[in-house]
Amino acid sequence: MVHGRDRELRVIGHFATDLDPTVLVVRGLSGIGKTATVIRALKQVGAGSSAVRVVRPCSPRPSAHDLENSRRIDLSAWSVPDHLEHDSDFDAAGFLRAVSAWADDAGTGPRVLFVDDVGVLTTERARWLQHLADEAYGQDWRVIAAVRSISADPLSDDVEVLELGPLDRGSLRRVLDMELSVPVAADVVEQLRWWSAGNPRIALELAGALSSGELRGDAAWTGPEVVGSAARRVYRAMLAGLDPATMTALATAPLGAAPFGGAALERRDARSAVRHPLLALLCREARGAEGHADLRDAPVAEHDVTGAHAVEHILDGLHLDELPARAWAVVAAAPGPRLAARAVGVSLLTGRTWMDHRDGPLVPDGVGPEWTDHLWWRDAAGIPADVRAAGARVALTLLRLEGTGELPDPGALRADLRLLGPTPGQDWVGVEIQVRALLMLGDVVGARSLLADHSGAAARSTVAEIVARDLAAARVAAFDGRAVDVRTHLAHAAELRPSVDEWLPARGLRAAADAVVDGTAPASTMPAQAGSWSARALGEYAADLGAAHLVVGQAEGAVALLTIALEHCAWPYRGRVQVRCDLVEAVMASTPPGRVGPRVERLLEAPVAPEERSAVDVAAAWSRLSALLADDGTPSPAFEAALHAAPVPMSPWQRVRMLVAYGRYAVTRGGRATGTAMLDEARTLVRLAGMAGWLRGIDVFLAETDASGGAGPEWEVLGRHEREMVRLAVHGATNSQIAQATFVSERTVVNRLRQAYTTLGIRDRRDLVRLAETRPPAWLAGG
Repeated sequence: MVHGRDRELRVIGHFATDLDPTVLVVRGLSGIGKTATVIRALKQVGAGSSAVRVVRPCSPRPSAHDLENSRRIDLSAWSVPDHLEHDSDFDAAGFLRAVSAWADDAGTGPRVLFVDDVGVLTTERARWLQHLADEAYGQDWRVIAAVRSISADPLSDDVEVLELGPLDRGSLRRVLDMELSVPVAADVVEQLRWWSAGNPRIALELAGALSSGELRGDAAWTGPEVVGSAARRVYRAMLAGLDPATMTALATAPLGAAPFGGAALERRDARSAVRHPLLALLCREARGAEGHADLRDAPVAEHDVTGAHAVEHILDGLHLDELPARAWAVVAAAPGPRLAARAVGVSLLTGRTWMDHRDGPLVPDGVGPEWTDHLWWRDAAGIPADVRAAGARVALTLLRLEGTGELPDPGALRADLRLLGPTPGQDWVGVEIQVRALLMLGDVVGARSLLADHSGAAARSTVAEIVARDLAAARVAAFDGRAVDVRTHLAHAAELRPSVDEWLPARGLRAAADAVVDGTAPASTMPAQAGSWSARALGEYAADLGAAHLVVGQAEGAVALLTIALEHCAWPYRGRVQVRCDLVEAVMASTPPGRVGPRVERLLEAPVAPEERSAVDVAAAWSRLSALLADDGTPSPAFEAALHAAPVPMSPWQRVRMLVAYGRYAVTRGGRATGTAMLDEARTLVRLAGMAGWLRGIDVFLAETDASGGAGPEWEVLGRHEREMVRLAVHGATNSQIAQATFVSERTVVNRLRQAYTTLGIRDRRDLVRLAETRPPAWLAGG
């Protein structure tokens, strides 16, 4: 089914239900989606069972079908003659009687006769169609015809023509997603649209010839070398109508693929506009077959790069399946500063272990020190020498950190990043690396400013830069607790390169965001392409998974993951303060009150500089960590101070973290009333802030404490209306009876009871009755 033709669907639907005795002719190239569009429009206006589709009317064996193609009758006795001398040459009345007798029991709705596959609407066929429409209107039928082109001139005033144009990118993408089992990269969709001129049938033919890697963008594809059978059928008549001069001009026109997000589907020479590039390729084939020497040097798609330039092209486009060897080995074989910068940048971006820093130099011999300029800037001309030197120090520091996990001088790195960040003309891969470095130092304000400063610098971005921009924004959003924004940025990156979903950094970010938004527990901890990720990427992945487990109430799993995270990555992008706080919360939620274990204490021994906790939200996390470790009893003065002493209001994310941590802390130490009040406030805030995933973790925690001898379920969280419905349900009232008693619709009753079940941590009415029998609240006793 062809999607995205809203205007055309409305026009066809209006015609099918209108009383005006006209004929609608839907015109468009073969494969453009005429049949699918008409059928979809008819179904939308309720003509799905009352419409009839006539197939191959101009052949000796026409037939009629319903729109589902489940029934068929032969109409050979009423085929369209090649020439009509008089209207009486065609028995339109007999034709309509045959169709009507077959369709009488088909159902109610507009009676539409859809005459498909007319081909070229000649004068004779137009007369036949008009004669059929005149007869059809008298029997309350409307007539729609699908044609490739119109040669009859002029058409009758009773004929309306609707031209179906090419699909836009979004519509074509939906067609491809529906028909193919492989996610198609956004720039590949654009290439398919360019080469097919927006024709869905041609686009599907082209896509069918591509490998999975080419469809996903993991291998480069810039256009076909031959024209397929569907395209030959589409352009056969158009090719035959070209004069020799135009054919030669088209055959010699350059056919470089349209840039992603770039210009319209058009290439111009002195005589013509190439709106159908496959037509130009057909011209090239035809003229080449005739032995024309002027085609030997005809320009083709620009994809024949070799050597180091080929690897740069692969890395810039993230066509990672095409790497002839590990990127760093390629750099060693062909030393060059630009190639080295791209290899380092993509390695740090994806988290892949494309280089080993434990032995030997950080860069191969022969590359030269200026490679770091290419990591940060598109053109380093005009960048002051001291800033370039700072960029070189940052690059080497982060490479050493990637390999060893050691950061000897965080203050020096922070100073160099502040010097490097404001400079213009930066490559977005380098910006993403800086954003991650600032976050690991706790400088979320600097990371946000860096994103804002370079937000308008994407006009000439490569695929790697576009993906890097989204990953940088996703990291900042995750640091801030904006889980919905995390998912939005990751979805945008994966639309361009579906393989991004398989990268360890993106998988961890998505797992944490899904837990916060939906309460989704991570399905597996096994990373794709196990063994190919750096220790830093593995540690950050474990930190994200640990945070996800903590949100949904799986504290023991969170302890294991967060411990692994800090052992593999002492400087995660979430910042040392927040990851350590997560670990302590998980330990205290999963173990009896007492001292933190020696393994966790060892991970907390490294000092945290004041600069790492200067941001408001990080300061709130530090206060929470300090309060958790103080163990001052319940209520805790340390927690009270952490809740109310922040000089600037903390974000809803950190407020929820504080309330949940305090609530768990108090309940596990016997302060059920204090803890429940904090958790109730957290429930309200997460619903308002779009972080409902925390409800699951709160419910799991309270259920576990109930099972170990705690108080009853969270009945008091239910509102007045929910309580009344629950009371009636427990006493046996049906949904219909509850609706009548509470003056709402039955659907509202279903929704509110379902919400009550979620709040109480149960599944259905049977669980509700069982819970009411074992631990009822006081308000449930009333009749």
